[in-house]
Amino acid sequence: MKVILVNGGPHKDGCTNRALEEVSKTLVNNGIETEIFWIGNKPISGCLGCNRMQ
Repeated sequence: MKVILVNGGPHKDGCTNRALEEVSKTLVNNGIETEIFWIGNKPISGCLGCNRMQ
């Protein structure tokens, strides 16, 4: 199993990332693979295929 942790905070190495690192550490200690993604600097929008917001 792999868990993806999403950091939506504005600072890549800020408080949100620190909290996610603690969660990740606990999961890894229990045999679960993790990966942290930082999306805090990326715009979130609707569908890229049809450009509609839902």
